[in-house]
Amino acid sequence: MMTAKSIGAASANGYADYLESRTVAPEQGDYYLGRDGAPAEAPGRWLTDPTALARIGVTPGTMEPDELRALMEGRRPGASEPVWLRAAGPDGSRAGGIDVTFSAPKSVSIAWALSDQRAALEAAHHAAVEAAVDYLRETVELTVRYDAAAGAAVPAPAAHVHAAAFTHTTARGVGEEAPDPQLHSHVVLTSVEREDGSVAAVRSRPVLRAAREVGAYYRGHLAGELRQLGYAIEPAGDDGRYFRISGITEPMERAFSARTEEVKRAAREFRAKHGREPERGELRDLAVRTRERKALPRDRSELDRVWERRGLEAGVDREVVAAVRSAASAVVVPDRERWGDRVENGVTARRAAFRAAELRTVALEQAAGHGLEPRRALVEVDELRRDGRVLDLADGRMTTARVREAEREIEERVGVMASDAARAIAAPTIEAGIRSVEARLGAPLSVEQREAVATITGPGRAAVLIGPAGTGKGVVIDAAAHAERATRREVWGVAVAGRTAQRLGESTPALEGRVRTIDGFLAAVEHGRIRLDANATVYVDEAGMSDTNRLHPLVAAVDRHGASLVAIGDPRQLPSIGGGGMFEHIVERVPTAQLTEVRRTSDIAAREAWRELREGDPARAMAHYRAAGRLHFGETRVEAIEAAARRYDELARELGHERVALMTDASNVEIDTLNLRIQALRRERRELSPEAVEHPDGHLLHGADRVVWTRSTPVADEPRVENGEHGTVASRADEPLTVRLDNSGREVAVSTEHLDSLRLAYAGHVVREQGATVDRAVVVTGGWQTSRESAYVEASRARDGVDWFVARDELEAGCDADRIDQLAARMRASRAQVPSLAQPLSDHTRALGDPDRAFHVERLQPPASVLPAPEPAVEIAP
Repeated sequence: MMTAKSIGAASANGYADYLESRTVAPEQGDYYLGRDGAPAEAPGRWLTDPTALARIGVTPGTMEPDELRALMEGRRPGASEPVWLRAAGPDGSRAGGIDVTFSAPKSVSIAWALSDQRAALEAAHHAAVEAAVDYLRETVELTVRYDAAAGAAVPAPAAHVHAAAFTHTTARGVGEEAPDPQLHSHVVLTSVEREDGSVAAVRSRPVLRAAREVGAYYRGHLAGELRQLGYAIEPAGDDGRYFRISGITEPMERAFSARTEEVKRAAREFRAKHGREPERGELRDLAVRTRERKALPRDRSELDRVWERRGLEAGVDREVVAAVRSAASAVVVPDRERWGDRVENGVTARRAAFRAAELRTVALEQAAGHGLEPRRALVEVDELRRDGRVLDLADGRMTTARVREAEREIEERVGVMASDAARAIAAPTIEAGIRSVEARLGAPLSVEQREAVATITGPGRAAVLIGPAGTGKGVVIDAAAHAERATRREVWGVAVAGRTAQRLGESTPALEGRVRTIDGFLAAVEHGRIRLDANATVYVDEAGMSDTNRLHPLVAAVDRHGASLVAIGDPRQLPSIGGGGMFEHIVERVPTAQLTEVRRTSDIAAREAWRELREGDPARAMAHYRAAGRLHFGETRVEAIEAAARRYDELARELGHERVALMTDASNVEIDTLNLRIQALRRERRELSPEAVEHPDGHLLHGADRVVWTRSTPVADEPRVENGEHGTVASRADEPLTVRLDNSGREVAVSTEHLDSLRLAYAGHVVREQGATVDRAVVVTGGWQTSRESAYVEASRARDGVDWFVARDELEAGCDADRIDQLAARMRASRAQVPSLAQPLSDHTRALGDPDRAFHVERLQPPASVLPAPEPAVEIAP
C-alpha cells in the first residue's frame, strides 16, 4: 500500500534524522537494526535522474544527509551561503516536502524475514518503488505552469521530481517487544523541476489524492517482480484489491502483525478507561503489561531467531517459504476475463458513474492478483472501452454497460408496470383500510395521508410514496396493506437492511411477519418459499438506500410474476452505499404520492431546522441548535467523542438505552471508541455483570451490555437473527452467550463461532439509524464525511431533540461563529447517488453503436392468459 503525508518546513531536519534512524538511540528495534545490534542509519538513495540532480547541486551517486536536509529546506546543497532553489510561500516558509511510504504486503515481509532471498526480495521492492515514483511523475500534476491564454497558473506535470528513498525492514517495536518484519520504503519528495527548468515545491493535494492509484501501481509491479522470482501470487481482501504470496495464509500474516494488533487493543482499552488518547509512553507501558516481559534482541541474528520462533508457532518457517515458490519456468497466463469482470464490479461498487482515475485505480488493483503487469492493465482498460464494456458519458465520466443495462431495465419495467392497470381495489375497501388504522391510532389520517393511500393502491402495478422524516409514511403503508389484504392479496415488505425491514413490520401491523431483506426475499422467491403472482404487492421501504444491484433483480422478479411494487422513501435522506440513484429517477415515471407534514415532533423550531437541513440551508439550522444549547464544541475530536459519550450516558440513564440514539458519520474505529467508553462508564457504576465473554476483537461482553448483530446469523432450530437487530446480553454473561432481542423478547443463544457477528450497540453509524425513531439523539459530526444527507438524518431521528458534538480542530481557525459557518458548508455537500441515466452517452460512445437506442427488455412475464386472475374485491363494512 501507499500512504502520503506532508512534512512541514520547521520539521525538515528532524524528519531527515528520523529517516536515517539517528534519533532511535534509546529504543532498539525501531525501524532499522544494525548488524552489531546498535541503531544504524537507513541508507538513502536518490530516485532522480542524475542530470536533474546535478542541476540543483547534488552529486549523483551516494546520497549525503546534508544534501537531503538542504533540499527539504529549499536550499541548494553545498552552497556556502543559502541559495534558495524555490520560492517561499505567502507566510515566508518553504514546505519540507512529502513523505510517500510504500509498504509491501505482509506475506512479502514474511517471505523476506524467513528466506535466504532477502537481497532479491529487497531488489524487487526497490524496483516496484522506482516504477511507482516514475508513474507518479508521469500521471500526477505535481506543479503548475503559467497559461498565457488563461492568464493564470494551471496544474502541470513535472519534468523531474527530486526524490530520496529510505528502505526499512521492520515495523516499530512496542515497549520491550521485538518488532515485526515489515519491508517498506519512505520516499521523500522534496521538490520538482518544471519543464522550463525552474524548481518548485511539490503540490501535496494531488499526491494525497493519487495515493490509492500509485499504491496499486506499486503492488502490481511488485507482484510481477515476485513472479519473476518464482513466487505464485493470488488476490487478497474481500474485493481482491490486494495480493499475497500463495501459501502464506491469513493466520500466518496475523502472527507477524502482533505490533499492530497490540497497539490497537492497548489504545482501545486506554480510551475506554480514560476518555482520551494515550501519550506515547502511556501506550507503550500499557502494551507491555499485556504480555510477559521479554528481552529485546541484541542483534540481527537474534531478531531472526525471534521471527523463526514466531513463524513456527504459526506454521511457517524457511522450508515453508521455500516450498511456496513455484517452478521458475512456470508461465503465468493472465486471467483477462476475470480481471475485466472484477474491474467492472469494482468501479461501480460505490457509484454508477466514475472518473477515469477511478477506472485506472481499480484496473491496477485487480492486476496484481490476476497476472497482469501494470502497464498492460492500463492498455487493457482501453480495450474495455473499445469493446463497449465501459461507456463514456457526455459529462466526462464513465459507466459500465452492465450498470447502464440494469438501469434501463429498471426504468422500462417500472414504466410498463405503472401503466398496467391490474390492481383493482374498490374505494370502499380502501376507506375500510384507512378506518382500521385510524381506530388503532385513535386519531384520523390527514387529507394528504388519505390521498397517498389512494395513490399507492393502484390501479397501476407500480407507485412511489415520498415523505420527509417523521411524516407518517408507515401509517400510509399500513392502511394500504390493510386494504390489499382485504381483497385477499398477498403483501410483503422488504428493505436493504434487516433492521429496516423489522422497523417496517413494527410500524405496519398489516405487514407483521411478512418482512424480509431484499436479498432474503429474492432467495425465498427463487426457491419457492414465497410465491409471487398477480395478487401480490411488494413494499420497498427506504428505497433510496437500495443500490442498483439489488433493485434490478427485485424489479425484474416482481414484474416477471405480474406482481405490484410500491417504493417508499425520501431522496433527501441517506443514499445507497453502492451505486444507485434509481429511486429518485423512477419518481418521474410512476404515480407518486408525497407527504409534507412532519408529525414526529411537536417542536415547531425543530421542524423548521429539519426542513432547513433537508433543503440544504444548514447555517440557519445550526444557529438554532447553538442558541438552544444543543451544539457543543470540543477542542479535539477525542474531546468531542468523550463529551458525546457522557451526554448519551446521562440521557440513557434517564430514559433507557432503547430511547436514545448515539450516532456518528465517521469510521468504525470511532464507533468502537464510543461503545467501549460507554461500556466502561457502566462498568464503573457496576451496571454490568463482572462475568464476561471475550469477543474475537479482544474486548469483553458483559451481562446487561447492549449489542447489535452486524450480519444475518443462523440460530439452531429457530428463525435467524437479522443484520441490525438489537438486544441485551443476559444478566450473567456465559458461554454460549444469551441475548434477549428488543423487538420480540426472544432469547437467542450465540455460539462461539458466531460471536464475531455481535457488536456493542451503544453507538452506531448514522446509516444504521435511518428509519429509527427515538426520544433523544446524540451526534458526533463535522469531519470530512459529513454531508447534507447525514446531517438531515441525524437531526430527524429524535422526537425531543438532538445534541451535536463537533471538534474545533477539524474546522478552520476562528471563533465558534465562524466554525458554525464552516460546519454548515460541510453539511451542504450532497453525497446523493446519481444513476448513469442522468447523463446521455458521449458522442464517442454513440459512434461505436448507441447502447441506449439498442436497449429493450424482453418481456419475461407469461402471457395474460396464464396469469392468475386477481381475486374479486371484497367489501368490508365500516
